[in-house]
This record gives sequence, structure tokens and C-alpha cells, in this order.
Amino acid sequence: MISDFLEKSSDLNLRQSKIESDRFGISVARMSIPINCPAPDVEIARVCKESSANLLILRFPSSRIQLARELAEIPNKVAFQADTLVYFSKKLTSIVDRRNTSINLKLVIASSNDEARVIDLARVVFRDYPNHYQSNPSLDSKLILEGYIEWTTNGLNDPEKLTVIIEDQNSNVIAFALVAFVKEGAEIELNGVHPDFQNQGIYSALLELLMAQLANQKIEKLSISTQIQNTRVIRAWIKTGFSLDFSLNTYHLIAREN
Repeated sequence: MISDFLEKSSDLNLRQSKIESDRFGISVARMSIPINCPAPDVEIARVCKESSANLLILRFPSSRIQLARELAEIPNKVAFQADTLVYFSKKLTSIVDRRNTSINLKLVIASSNDEARVIDLARVVFRDYPNHYQSNPSLDSKLILEGYIEWTTNGLNDPEKLTVIIEDQNSNVIAFALVAFVKEGAEIELNGVHPDFQNQGIYSALLELLMAQLANQKIEKLSISTQIQNTRVIRAWIKTGFSLDFSLNTYHLIAREN
């Protein structure tokens, strides 16, 4: 979540990830390095070295160009870059509701009654979605997909988050977005369009309708992230007025076998 990288804490908070440990059947830990964290690279590498997790997922600002070398020199870990995330944001203070009635789309705030429809959509949206897990050949691709389904389900049933769906004129769910409310405003955690409806302006409509909904809720800023190679989505963001904020490298550190 974006808050992990904008906080001003100097602590290196390495935490166990129970949900990922249970999913993959190994010990998984995570550590996020804030943008302004004063800890030197050598200290970050030391904490990684001392982690007892089978898999440590480390995210840090891409501006830390020397950290990769420190990670490569950890004797008890295999370290490799799994992806690069780019974060974009847009201020919503000037957003107005511009519903595009010509394509007959409807934004609906989803409830638990929509769970089956949202899960069915998420299953096809994330079936071949490139992500840092897929860069790790030791992780089961089926379990990776189930992780996205679980994330979608948990978000839908979280009263502190918002899930919206886009319905076409036949009430088919063709797009969705999961939004978390953070100190900085709101962040789109997950979103996507059904493959059969891509390249038809649906994603841009999803963004426009969602931004209008959030502006009506007095949310001032919306953030979103994706892998750097996801250029089609990034172009849609830029076209909609989003600006690049920062980028993060994701590393997987795996305990070496003795």
C-alpha cells in the first residue's frame, strides 16, 4: 500500500506474511522501505540476511541503485529482481461526473451479494496477469491466481474499502476496481476489464466514473500502481490526467540450501 512508502519512519519493519505463508506453504516475510527512509543500504541488507523466512519479499525505491549490489552479496540468500512498480496519482478536486451514456455503462457499488460475479471477473482478469510472484519459478501459478481471488474477496467484504463494478446494458459485470482509503486519499489496489471487452474504452470509462464517485465522497487524491511493462494501462492513466510519482523495485530473497 502507498502508505508504506510515504511514512517517515526510519524503522526497518520486517513482518511475517501469514496470508502468503499459508497460501504457498512456506514461510514468507515482507519488508517495505519508505522513500525517505534514512537507513543505509548495508543495514537493509543486514536485516534481510538475518531473516529466517524461506521467501522475503522486499520493496524499495528504485532510486536506491546500490542496494541491488548489497543484496547480491548476501551469502545465505538468492536475491533477484521480480518486478518494478510505478505509482501514479491524480488530484480529484476538479473532477465532475461525466457519465458517458453513449456506451450505456453503469457504475455500481458492489456488495456481498455481488461476490460471485466479482470473483468470476477477477478469475479471468488475473489469470495471465504478470506480477512479481510469476517471476519466481518456485511458486505455483494456480496458487498465485487464488491469491488474487482471495485479495478481491477480502476487499469486497472489508467495510473500510470500496469495490465498484461496471455493468453494460445487459447487466453483465465487465470491469471492477477495489479501492482502499488511506491517509493520502484513496488507492486503487486492484482493477481490470474482462478480456472480451478490452480495447473498447471500458477501462477509461471505469477510471472516469470511479473518480467522479470518489470526488463526490470528498476524496482529494487517487493513487494507483502497476508493473512498469504494463504500458497500455499506463498510457490510459496519463490520458486521464495521472502523473508519475515514484517507482519501486521488488526483490525476492530465497534462503539458500546448505
